[in-house]
Amino acid sequence: MWQLPTRLALELEQLKARVPDNPNGLVFRITDNVKRSFTTARIAAGLQGLRFHDLRHTAATRLVRAHIPLSEVGRMLGHTQPTTTYRYVNANIETARRAAAALNMFNAEGFEPSGRTESVN
Repeated sequence: MWQLPTRLALELEQLKARVPDNPNGLVFRITDNVKRSFTTARIAAGLQGLRFHDLRHTAATRLVRAHIPLSEVGRMLGHTQPTTTYRYVNANIETARRAAAALNMFNAEGFEPSGRTESVN
């Protein structure tokens, strides 16, 4: 069973409270065309270039930024291949900083440029 984020759960409860006479229990009253409904909501919100698919990319990037393992993010998105999930995650300046810090830690451990490499197989 999925756990909704608190912010989303509260928003859905508020929407439901505003339309108590909804016999079908449809929060957004969408019955057949999600794309048209999303477009209407996007325009009303003044979000010109936003695509529905962009929301998946944002969610994946934020989950990885919160240190959720990529394998779990992929399962949440319904991906069967890790490479599909990789395409959803956008690197940002924080990713570059973490990578630089990891390399700095490695180099601080006494890196010897002797030409020898250590194998970890």
